[in-house]
Amino acid sequence: MSENIKIPNLSDSTYYSLSRNAYKYDQLKEKLKSNTPIVTENKIGWYVERVQNDEDTGLDSVVLLQAEKKNGKWVKSDNPKNVVVAFAGTDLGKDPLGDGEQADVNNIVLGNNPKEKTYYVVKKDVKDTSKTLGRYTGSMEQTAMLESGDYKLITKTSQIDQADKLVREVKQKYKGTSTIVSTTGHSLGGAEAEYSAVNNDIYAVSFNSPSIVKLHSEEKQKEINNGKYDLYIKSFVNPEDMVGAGWWDEFERHNGTTIYTKDPSVARANREERMDGNWVQQVGKNAGYFIKTFLLHNPDTHWVGNDNFAFDENGNIKNIDGNKLVYDKNLKAMLPAEVVSGSGAIKVTPEAAKQLAEKVNAIINDLRTMKREAENAYQEHDAAINDLKYDTYRQVGHGLYDQLTLDDVNNTLNDLAQSFDKKGNPLFYDVDAEAAYIASLQDTISDLEEISGYLAQIAKDFKSKDKMLANWLKL
Repeated sequence: MSENIKIPNLSDSTYYSLSRNAYKYDQLKEKLKSNTPIVTENKIGWYVERVQNDEDTGLDSVVLLQAEKKNGKWVKSDNPKNVVVAFAGTDLGKDPLGDGEQADVNNIVLGNNPKEKTYYVVKKDVKDTSKTLGRYTGSMEQTAMLESGDYKLITKTSQIDQADKLVREVKQKYKGTSTIVSTTGHSLGGAEAEYSAVNNDIYAVSFNSPSIVKLHSEEKQKEINNGKYDLYIKSFVNPEDMVGAGWWDEFERHNGTTIYTKDPSVARANREERMDGNWVQQVGKNAGYFIKTFLLHNPDTHWVGNDNFAFDENGNIKNIDGNKLVYDKNLKAMLPAEVVSGSGAIKVTPEAAKQLAEKVNAIINDLRTMKREAENAYQEHDAAINDLKYDTYRQVGHGLYDQLTLDDVNNTLNDLAQSFDKKGNPLFYDVDAEAAYIASLQDTISDLEEISGYLAQIAKDFKSKDKMLANWLKL
């Protein structure tokens, strides 16, 4: 856990609003020019400090400063409480090559290094390199242009790396101040928000973004997998969305905590059905589902819209099916919105405590089954070795084994054995490792039983105190 990451006092719905605004390219430029704020759905004003686009790589981003209200009017603060860098996602109509080919396919799907440089052709004295004359392919026409002396080559990295650099610049600008810098985005923009948040140790909220854990260095991947960023990066995902939940297998994890906007059991059952059959059938069913939901929006499982994301009166993410709980993928449990969102004090209810206790008990039962299987494994092992031994005994002295003796069989088994039991019988597993594994399971079971007891007592105490208060008030 990093102690340097500051958590902003902004709700999930605020990040949702800013993610949607990242797609409003013309409005953002107009707000920057007129120096007037955007007012999000939750009545917070935001000034556009910077709009950064790259027509070659497809980057679409905006740096937003939280405004202050004085005498009923929004004013720009010299020391804003929050600065949010918001990234727009894939827009194939606007940037088919930068968004679709380079970022989505090369980086997100194939996992190619986002820092890899690509050459572009520009006029020699050009000042604005946000749009070049195209990628350098070594064509005769481009070669002639370069030989003329009027053109030159420049390099650019992917928009994912550009997003990372932008966030680094913004964080450096506000270094040493009380301003908290964070990121947000939807889809590809959410991936950029998560990627830059990990690299710059800041808070991030993403919506239906693909997993980009593999794009980080090995050291960062270890930190991510160890849960270092679970408190600081939230990935809100509709489990039915192939982009956010996984287009083939379900994503193992995002950079931080993955929060499904509804119970994923139905989506997982549908995924299993799509993965049934041979490889060609799997490709066909998955491609059909992607076209239906992502391209034809029937139903729309991906867009940063109200069908995929909903919020309670406090701005916390809530279940889009109407359930009071959302699903924390890391904990594998349905939890209240304020718990997964980490907003204010955690409101524990008897129902939540009871559900958590039931979840813990289910895990305990699974661990007990594993422990029994481990303890009984030696019986299956002995039976298998005896079958092997006697099958071989029957063939000794006959056919291909006419020169083989029973001692040869026993000596071979002894040579291959990892250890021996008290009677001297060969064992083909590490006895110490087995004992340590069983002991570890028992320790975990004991710890979870204690936790389950606490949770059950919490639920019981809540009901008892509630009844006592009701009697006292004569309700």
